[in-house]
Amino acid sequence: MRADHLEKINSWFLEEIAAVKAEGASVEDFEDPGVADLTLRKIFEEHFEEIRTAADLADETFVVVSDQASPLDLRKIALQAREQGDLGIGHYLELIADYRERQPL
Repeated sequence: MRADHLEKINSWFLEEIAAVKAEGASVEDFEDPGVADLTLRKIFEEHFEEIRTAADLADETFVVVSDQASPLDLRKIALQAREQGDLGIGHYLELIADYRERQPL
């Protein structure tokens, strides 16, 4: 995933965390992998127009939110996020990968 795309996704995720915290929830709520997965999907719905206008961003974001994304793919993107620095999305992608591994086929 391109570094600038990963940074954009990270900023959207952090914005969502801040919005939910403002409504009284805690960051710990996002430690539930199901919540993290739903949040990521919500973010992409909210930013759909921005994503749609950049074909390469659309392709990369689809991989992240698609039910077809393998846990291995999500972990690769998570690793990339950690290598880029302190991108919190890496942690949440790991949670989502774990969550998806436990889901029945």
